[in-house]
Amino acid sequence: MEALFSILIGLLVAAGVFLLLSRKIVRVVLGLSFIGYAGNLAILTVAGLRQDNPPLLTLPGPYMDPLPQALILTAIVIGFATTALLLTVALRAYQVSGHDNVAAFGDNLARDPHAGEGRSADPEHQGPDLPDLIHSDPEEPGRPGGQP
Repeated sequence: MEALFSILIGLLVAAGVFLLLSRKIVRVVLGLSFIGYAGNLAILTVAGLRQDNPPLLTLPGPYMDPLPQALILTAIVIGFATTALLLTVALRAYQVSGHDNVAAFGDNLARDPHAGEGRSADPEHQGPDLPDLIHSDPEEPGRPGGQP
C-alpha cells in the first residue's frame, strides 16, 4: 500500500511542477495545490497506514497516533485559504492587465507610468496595461481630461 501511495505522491508532485512551469496563472495556482496534496499524502504515508484503535483509554492498545491527522487537517484548511487568496489575486491581476500570462505581467502592474517620483498607481483605477479613459483630476497635466 505504501508503494501505491508513493507512486501517487510522485505523480502529484510531477503534475504540480509541470503546472507551475506554465505561463497561465490559474495553472500555477493548481500546481501549488497539487504539491500541497502530495505533501498531505506524504505525511499520511510516513505516519503509517495501519488500522489501530483510536487513542481512547477504554479500548485496548496499540493506539493510532492522532498527530498526523491533525497536521493534515490543518494543512487542508491552510491550503484551501491560500488557494482562495491566490485565485482572488489572479482574478484581480487579470482584470488589471487584461491577460493571464505570468511572464508578461512584469512590474508594470504596480507602477503608473504617468505618476511622478514617489507616487504609486491609484488602486481605484485600472492599471497601466488598461488605463481609464476619464480621470477625475482635471488639474493633472498630460492625462485625458486634464489641461495639456
